[in-house]
Amino acid sequence: MSAHEANRSIMIHGFRDAIPIVVAYVPIAMTFGVLAASSGIPWPLCILISACIYAGASQFMLISLVSTGASPLSMAITLLLVNLRHFLYGTTLGPVFSSWPERLKWLAAFGLTDEVFAVSCRALDRRPNPSYQFTLILSCYIAWISGTTVGCLTGRAIPNSVSGILQFSLPALFIALLFLNYRKWTPLLAAACGAALAILFQYLELKSLGIIVGAMVGSAIGTLCSKWRTSPSE
Repeated sequence: MSAHEANRSIMIHGFRDAIPIVVAYVPIAMTFGVLAASSGIPWPLCILISACIYAGASQFMLISLVSTGASPLSMAITLLLVNLRHFLYGTTLGPVFSSWPERLKWLAAFGLTDEVFAVSCRALDRRPNPSYQFTLILSCYIAWISGTTVGCLTGRAIPNSVSGILQFSLPALFIALLFLNYRKWTPLLAAACGAALAILFQYLELKSLGIIVGAMVGSAIGTLCSKWRTSPSE
């Protein structure tokens, strides 16, 4: 197999892995477009928000903040806190992408959504290929922008009740992709502990902090359990 054929095969693999995310992103992005347009945000700005922020939960939160008349500073701080979990994503995948040129690292970081991270975790046990990663990222990004555009243009075609259900599709998709990658008890225990802490902080009205604390504690538990399993018995 020539280098061109091998690279094409890798890109097809990346696109195939992106299909479940693409199928979910389009209706969710349409919902964002509908809600944003209904909130009085001009449709070009709606598309620009999706193109630049590219974070589903943050974009839906931004609509709520705009509708309540929040200041630009409070919006920026809130969105930053919500997206702090991406720091943990970067530290997880950073060593795997350490051999990449800096410009590729920046591009990969921009496209690292929750769902892309869940699929990219497969790269932890192999040498990652930029062709695979950027095919995955670009497919998901185009789906999100396309869905937003359609949502902005269709207006109120999606009922509010359906919109609320679709918003939950993002975390549901992330959980499904993550559990498909990891079926051993150690990662599942770490995920369960992190989720329990996040839910606890949710009840304490500290949602953003709960995401960070849950991820850190879950990661620590997973690391300790892995070391305990691999340590030689005395």
